Amino acid sequence: MNTHKGMFPVIAIIIALLIIGGGGYAVKKVSDSTREKAAKAAEEQVAKDKAAEEMAVAAAKAARVLTVTLGELNKSGQTGEATITGVGEDSIKVSITLTGKASKVAQPAHIHLGMCPNPDAVKYPLTNVDKGVSETIVPITLDQILSELPLAVNVHQSAADAKTYTSCGDIQVENITAAVQTGMPAPGTDTKETVVTYDANGFSPKSITVKKGETVVFKNETGKPASVASNDHPNHLLYPEFDQYKTDQRGKDEFQFTFEKAGTWQYHDHLNAIMGGTVVVTE
Repeated sequence: MNTHKGMFPVIAIIIALLIIGGGGYAVKKVSDSTREKAAKAAEEQVAKDKAAEEMAVAAAKAARVLTVTLGELNKSGQTGEATITGVGEDSIKVSITLTGKASKVAQPAHIHLGMCPNPDAVKYPLTNVDKGVSETIVPITLDQILSELPLAVNVHQSAADAKTYTSCGDIQVENITAAVQTGMPAPGTDTKETVVTYDANGFSPKSITVKKGETVVFKNETGKPASVASNDHPNHLLYPEFDQYKTDQRGKDEFQFTFEKAGTWQYHDHLNAIMGGTVVVTE
């Protein structure tokens, strides 16, 4: 009987050890699970950071703008500017704006191999320049364009007289800049602002792209009176509301206009109509 009583403490100790051991196993299992979750969360965060970095790099590349100055050829009276902008990850947008002598017919335009004033064969066809403007999406990247230099943007007299070049500009890597930055929205609004400066050399940037509902600020730095208005001069019927003279900003050196219509809108200085530019408004 005493033997049985002596066994009880031993049994109790064994049971306690089993409980402690089982508890330790449970604690270890919970600890392992916590570590696994932490490691998985860390991996997911690394993946998110990498994706964000890749998106930032892609956005930075897409935001680059390559400007090409188009010089007059063959006494055409036409000069202008072409801008090449990244669109997404695999395309570019080529926008052409011609100023000076207007053409009564659409003018073929291309990116050619070689350099001005005598470029070689056509490399990439572009949309015809009509009423001074052209816009084309080309399924190549800006980096690819740069790797294929020398190249030139070239405008022809007409489809019937394609051998006569009217305006041409070399694509040069040093002419890459960041895209036009939009300003901060005014307090209490979501309207973004894009600034276009106007000086003795004309409007800069000469061609911009904004979204419907965004505001463009035209700053007159010529030191002379100016009045921004839509084409055609002098009636401004292309976009009648887009006319500084008709607003309370008449006579001021700064003209703010919010574009509510999608489209390609050419404009000029009513007091010096040879100076002009283009605003492309997207939905």
